[in-house]
Amino acid sequence: MPKISVIIPNYNGRRFLEACLSSLREQTYTDFETVLVDDASTDDSLSFVQTHYPHTRIIALKKNVGFASAVNEGIRQARGQYIALLNNDTEVDKNWLMELNRALDNHKDVGFCASLMINYNSRNLVDCAGIGFSSWGRAYKRGEGEAVDHYQQPSFIFGASGGAAIYRKELFEKVGFFDEDFWAFFEDVDLGFRAQLAGLRCLYVPTAIVYHIGTASHSRKSLKLRYTGYRNKQWVIFKNYPAYYLFKYYFKYGLSEIKTVLTDFKDGFFLSPFIANWLIYKDIPKLFRKRAEVQRLRTVSIKYLDSIIDKSYNKLSKIGVKKSYFNSHDL
Repeated sequence: MPKISVIIPNYNGRRFLEACLSSLREQTYTDFETVLVDDASTDDSLSFVQTHYPHTRIIALKKNVGFASAVNEGIRQARGQYIALLNNDTEVDKNWLMELNRALDNHKDVGFCASLMINYNSRNLVDCAGIGFSSWGRAYKRGEGEAVDHYQQPSFIFGASGGAAIYRKELFEKVGFFDEDFWAFFEDVDLGFRAQLAGLRCLYVPTAIVYHIGTASHSRKSLKLRYTGYRNKQWVIFKNYPAYYLFKYYFKYGLSEIKTVLTDFKDGFFLSPFIANWLIYKDIPKLFRKRAEVQRLRTVSIKYLDSIIDKSYNKLSKIGVKKSYFNSHDL
């Protein structure tokens, strides 16, 4: 049985697969399986992989279900004790898996690890050095657009982008899988928050390098992206914030969301906040059940949560709406 299962979700990503799968074939660490979860592609992704990468295990879904559901199916069928997730629009350094495996082996208190994702076309710039989370209720890509040299130290951080991360399989057994109701945005933020609440820390591993193209199929001009992202951000807050945080930070989060709504209005998306809030309203009973389950698993103190949540207003100002975290999965 392989020690690591590398799960690659794919939807019409044929143009990316050669670079991605070929770089995996060059890994210095070899005790792994590659699992491609195809989310009902209509291009020639499957035939291409079957012909050129016959050792890749394929899970072919019959209908498009979105990132969270697709990845969950891969996790269920994975044979490894460590689960690595990888976007299809990536090229990995030859030591990527070796470094992630070493990190989990050497840090028994760590539940998951974030890679250093570098801009594919500007390789001196960071794409994402893990996920940060602000007390203003915003997740963001650590280091996005900054020099790679500034992110060379390992550190404990809030979370890992689902585009290039590794998890102990026991993490999913303890806190559950990706929330499939999220469909495709902020589901890795939600999972990371749940893991942190349950005492499973995240380690940033700067030597685990991934080059990310970042051309997801979802357009930022999409109404569905706008209202889904708006809804999912609120789900993350409601599910995961301890009661103390709801009282302490919800006003700040509300101010932050006013900025989002005004930006949507400015961009012509007048309906997105109304659709999002309707979706939230109709799912309130389910949300309360989910919240109860998440909070039941909480083992960490407020002091610990304060140590991994960024309380800098300047950080929020630099991030702005455009820098707010959207995980670019090509699904």
